Amino acid sequence: MLAEQIPRTGQLKDVEAFNREVHTLVRAYLESRRNEMRKIDPALATFICVSAIEAVAHNTVLNHAEMLSEKTVRTLVDETTRMVVGYLR
Repeated sequence: MLAEQIPRTGQLKDVEAFNREVHTLVRAYLESRRNEMRKIDPALATFICVSAIEAVAHNTVLNHAEMLSEKTVRTLVDETTRMVVGYLR
């Protein structure tokens, strides 16, 4: 809903194009490893994985920037990876 309220500026179009490209790349990757995953719709899996990763990244930067030590970033990456891999298997 918020995105609907933002004027369609050139920058927003760039962001939307980038997001489409990310989804395309993630879906291609997931499809290339389909035999390693449980049976799930690749489009849905892409949406869930990208959304979950974006949520962790955005909330970390917006609400917990002070905790972004190198060690914490590694831990966040590891834990987010576990979450996504667990969902896909």
